[in-house]
Amino acid sequence: MGAEELKKRRQSHDKYIDRQRVALATSDLFTRQPKEQPRSFIAVVEKGIQLDIGGEHILQVDKGKLVGCLGNSIQFQTSAAPPDIFRAISSGPGVAVGEIIRVNPISGTIEVKIK
Repeated sequence: MGAEELKKRRQSHDKYIDRQRVALATSDLFTRQPKEQPRSFIAVVEKGIQLDIGGEHILQVDKGKLVGCLGNSIQFQTSAAPPDIFRAISSGPGVAVGEIIRVNPISGTIEVKIK
């Protein structure tokens, strides 16, 4: 295939790509829309603490980490919270409510969503 042949077919190829892009974006009978998902993060549970799904905890920033408290005791913490969650809690009211949506007993971690 020479350069002239490629140049000649380029326009039809671009049209084909555009048509396929439109077909991908068009919904049909089997299209599934994702549900709205709340922001969540993974946290490490403190030793000796048993947590259940659906439990609500107070989230606050402490020494560069996001911690989950129940009363005066720290139940879990993470240093890898998403930056927008960390920024919103630290610059806003200082606390938020988090709900446990998944418990991973083998790894000792939980998934917490912001309420």
